Amino acid sequence: MDNKFRIGGVYFLPLAVVLGILGLGFPVYFSTVSERALADIGDGTKTVDEEMLRQLRQNNVGPAEMLLPLASVHKREEFAEVIDAKKSAHPELSISGGGSIFDMLTFNEYFGGLDKYNLGRGRFEAFFVYNRATSRGDLWDRLRDQSSNDNVQALLRSIPVDGRPGFFWNKLMNEPLVFAFPGVKVAKLTDYPYFSGRKVLLSVGLRGPEAFEGNVTEAQVRDLCLAEARVGLSEFSGGAEWFDVRKEGTETSISKVDSNFSLPAGLDFADLADRSVMLKLGRTNDGGYAVIIGGIINAEGKMESHGRWLPYPILVPMMVGTAMSIEKDYYSADTAFEIGRLSQKALEGDHASKERIRSFYWSAHQLARKMNLIQMAELTQSCPNLQGVFDLAALIRMLNRPLSSAIGKIKEANREVGFLPMDQREETREELLKMMEDKKVIQSQFDYKLQIIYSAALLSGNPSGILRFVSNYPVYQKDGDADAVEQALEDLKLAMSYGKGSLDHLLERNKPVHQDGLVVNLSKPVFPFLGGGLLTTIAHTNRDIAIALKIILLISAFFCLLLFISKTLPIPSFQRSQSHFALRWIRRFSAATLFALLGVLALEPTLLQTPRGQVSVAGFDFALANLLAYANEESMADQNLTIVTAIVAGVFLLVQIVIFMICISRVSQIKNEELKAGLKLGLLDNEENLFDLGLYVGLGGTVLSLILLLVLDVKQDALIGAYTSTLFGILFVAALKIVIIRPYRNHLLVKQSEEKSA
Repeated sequence: MDNKFRIGGVYFLPLAVVLGILGLGFPVYFSTVSERALADIGDGTKTVDEEMLRQLRQNNVGPAEMLLPLASVHKREEFAEVIDAKKSAHPELSISGGGSIFDMLTFNEYFGGLDKYNLGRGRFEAFFVYNRATSRGDLWDRLRDQSSNDNVQALLRSIPVDGRPGFFWNKLMNEPLVFAFPGVKVAKLTDYPYFSGRKVLLSVGLRGPEAFEGNVTEAQVRDLCLAEARVGLSEFSGGAEWFDVRKEGTETSISKVDSNFSLPAGLDFADLADRSVMLKLGRTNDGGYAVIIGGIINAEGKMESHGRWLPYPILVPMMVGTAMSIEKDYYSADTAFEIGRLSQKALEGDHASKERIRSFYWSAHQLARKMNLIQMAELTQSCPNLQGVFDLAALIRMLNRPLSSAIGKIKEANREVGFLPMDQREETREELLKMMEDKKVIQSQFDYKLQIIYSAALLSGNPSGILRFVSNYPVYQKDGDADAVEQALEDLKLAMSYGKGSLDHLLERNKPVHQDGLVVNLSKPVFPFLGGGLLTTIAHTNRDIAIALKIILLISAFFCLLLFISKTLPIPSFQRSQSHFALRWIRRFSAATLFALLGVLALEPTLLQTPRGQVSVAGFDFALANLLAYANEESMADQNLTIVTAIVAGVFLLVQIVIFMICISRVSQIKNEELKAGLKLGLLDNEENLFDLGLYVGLGGTVLSLILLLVLDVKQDALIGAYTSTLFGILFVAALKIVIIRPYRNHLLVKQSEEKSA
């Protein structure tokens, strides 16, 4: 009767299936974001179609063109027809990008109206609008005379009307009295905007033509000059040559003065010598060699690092165009305030403000070269602060690298064609044509990526979050950076298809969208009927509770499955007793927990991978000896623990717990046998292999980990696995044999002796 199939636990099977479907289908994950949760979050929030309609109703044709590829398929054709109709009725929209009637009046008045040449190009970047307005002069004058916006006026006052800030450098570096004589030079800057109260501290190292006699290389002479310049500055005691560098309109005058200027007290010349950069190096007119080091010193005696401004013909239009954009509310109120504040403080001599506003114009120029006036206006309005503009520019730079590289190669090839023999030019021209075709493909890819970024920024109003999402997107494969960027953009596109709420959630979580596997896809049709809607809501409203519920559901599913197996399979004829009730349940729970963890890893295999930015990439072909040497050279205590190492250690720990509970359960079975002590001792001896299973598994885990060292880029994680596997095996087997089996053996030996005496 005991050997027959039992049906007492059959009801545990459907319960296990239901719990398993709920646990496996629960749309919450550790390292990813569920698409199902995104769809639920996005329901009822603003969509790309709604944003598209808003832009068209405001006559913003340019932004609508950017949004068009992201609109729903069934509405895309309708939107395209509306755009074409508006551009046909008002051709100037192709240049301006749209706007209200007042925007169009501004465009016609300030920018000269319709530009037929650029209309034929099909696109007119915002920078050229700024440049046209600046060259005509109307916009600059009207803003200065009529604008009551303090931010606009502060910006206009900061425009360097006589040349780019810092245009004194070239003349100062080429001044014979500076370049041709060794020693320390101090130049006082007078009437230069952004450089109020500054002095230029220089040290010149010089070698005559005789330094090149023999086999001495130019690099060796340069190093000698550099060392001389640093020593001269570090040992400076006041014996300098003094110059007055004065701005006179668009010109710079340099004069040597006899009287000493005062230098800030407490200057650490040794530190300045170490921090000074090379400003100029090269041959002198008499065939010698000179090196100039130094930098700009502020009133507090600190050396400042001043970055490069936009070229002057670009800088002024960008500043005037930005002033116009602030006047027209093309920037958010906070952004406009910060631009005005930085402009004012920069003129007052604040170095940090000057550098930030300088960087802003570089960023704004990058935006102005990639979109038209209203496209840029809508985008900058969506930036909550100035950092948003910086982050948008950073995104465009990231996407533009392949295109810039392709354009650079074409320019280089064009230059080389003219220097080639006639018989080689034809082949080179064919290569050039191919490069130009490739460039068209890259241009098309860039435009598509730009449209995704543009749409995401417009919909979310969170450009900083977009940059963080794209730049932090995990890369698990070698040379996968480009693919990671593309996948990140596809995730953004997917989130946008569900609405603004989905996009906001994805950016907040800053995790990739989960790629559903076979098991999850199979559970999708049934999941909603088992309460999946409620679980989906919990997944994004309270993630911590959702994670806990998912783990509980998975453990419960496997626990019920184990109960089903134990209660339906026939009892072996040789089994005469069972272990203690509590031990059986603890054993099943431990095994269920282990299976649940393995289930989580099956759903999210990336949990066992470390993003490439967090590991040292050394290639696949490294030897075991080198890896072990790595372990010796770098102490594990110095390594940062990751979730991967925690999971690896947790898996090995759970495996050992399950084995431990099985062994204890077997000991309990032997205790419950109604047998003599001698026979129980024999049964214990028969289970020695089982009791040593923890050691076998521990050693097997170590071997597996060392194999992973050879085939995967998981040095740290595999080493953790190797160490913990053996360690846990030793500890659990030692605890089993010393704490549990040894005392019980002693008890049986005493009892056996008593039985013999009796």
